Amino acid sequence: MKILELKQLSYDYVTKVGKVHALKEASAVFETGVIYAIVGRSGSGKSTLMSLIAGLDVPKDGDVFYRGESLRGLDRDKFRREHIGMIFQSYYLLPQLTAVENVELSLELAKYKGDKRARAEKMLSLVGIKKEQFRKRSTQFSGGEQQRIAVARAIAADPEIILADEPTGNLDNENSMNIVGILTDLAHKYAKCVIVITHAAEVAEKADSVLKMDDGVLKMK
Repeated sequence: MKILELKQLSYDYVTKVGKVHALKEASAVFETGVIYAIVGRSGSGKSTLMSLIAGLDVPKDGDVFYRGESLRGLDRDKFRREHIGMIFQSYYLLPQLTAVENVELSLELAKYKGDKRARAEKMLSLVGIKKEQFRKRSTQFSGGEQQRIAVARAIAADPEIILADEPTGNLDNENSMNIVGILTDLAHKYAKCVIVITHAAEVAEKADSVLKMDDGVLKMK
């Protein structure tokens, strides 16, 4: 089912040396139940595209549509809080908090109405964190485990869209494949729309659909 549509997105940066065309009339359709990979060299416009999809910025021209509604007409903070889960290369866990507290905090920010502790524990179990580890501080986990906690945090409020920006960039191959497996399950088993920015060919190979960014132009690979 179509959940996101990009129509002729363009975005410019103004720098000291002049205007940079970060995106040039990018168009695409994204569906639930599918994992997408967006590939391309650094500076090709991938992160700019992700920022526009998440409603963190507004395109110069064109539009992003969520279930047929333009983001320009929506409360973008509310849209992001209720419908978007974000995962980054750096885990951004709060070191003073335990694993379960990091996930609970995301639920607090999302204004989750249910039992936050029970939900946080369920999400940690889903991504393979053991019950006896829930109350360990985030700094006591390995990189792969920290990224699992970051995934649990991103999906805790049950967003429909998961945006992952180089989620395996700091991980070895085994942990990378574990994270990709979790993301694939989120798409295929839980009907999420998962969009992954990646430089890793082995990650892109696991995606259902691959798009390439090249100097601001988005194309099916």
